[in-house]
Amino acid sequence: MREILNLAFSTEHTDARVIDVFLPEPSSANGRCILCIHGGGWTGGARAGWHSVARHFCERGYVTASADYRLTPAWTFPAHIDDVRLAMGWLRARAGQYGFSPDRMAALGSSAGGHLVGLLGTIQPGDLLGFTPELPRPDTVPDAVICYCPVLDVGEWAKAYPDNVKAFLGKCADEDPVLCATASPPRRITGREPPFLFLHGDADDTVPVGESVLMGEKLRAAGVRADVVILPGVGHGYGYGVTTPAQKESLAHIETFLDDVFA
Repeated sequence: MREILNLAFSTEHTDARVIDVFLPEPSSANGRCILCIHGGGWTGGARAGWHSVARHFCERGYVTASADYRLTPAWTFPAHIDDVRLAMGWLRARAGQYGFSPDRMAALGSSAGGHLVGLLGTIQPGDLLGFTPELPRPDTVPDAVICYCPVLDVGEWAKAYPDNVKAFLGKCADEDPVLCATASPPRRITGREPPFLFLHGDADDTVPVGESVLMGEKLRAAGVRADVVILPGVGHGYGYGVTTPAQKESLAHIETFLDDVFA
């Protein structure tokens, strides 16, 4: 495995637009890629949180990457998805360089990171949400999306965490229903989304498991594959690692899901 750390994926905001890339041995490469996006309520977290998971998949032949993005309160929506979309476009544009297929890319995130990769999965090439002049190619929709305990409906999240959402959006959720809907993956479903996998503990007291269940139902109703795995007794933000029973079970579900999607 080769690790290429601290790469800027932009010429602007280079303190935040940074990505780490993990390359498998050529003999074990499977032509697939996973982009990991950290959580932290849009206010914290760091790309290093996913390193153990990135290495786990890299050892199994995946090119993996973990990216940072601009954070609240210094930045408000859509800065976060601007950066995540740019990271996805930057990585896909380097498929040949890094040795994977540009149409075998998954995006993975937890909590606020789960929200951002879920949102990324709803942004079609002509959609201007998250567009930045540096975007190397407009086709940033992942070919599969994996959401650990994701925040999904920003309006619902605002009922429990109004200050957090106000900081994220730059205004209260009820001040701008259109902006709130634009920022909420379940409200953006068109039926053109890629397959989704949701991993959520039923003991999550930060983001109710119903968030994942409901979006899964909406995706399936639109004709999109959406697998929902509910882990008994598991709380929020459990995914950053490869050692606990819940982490191992989730990794196994991800491997099975991606083997099927990318078969």
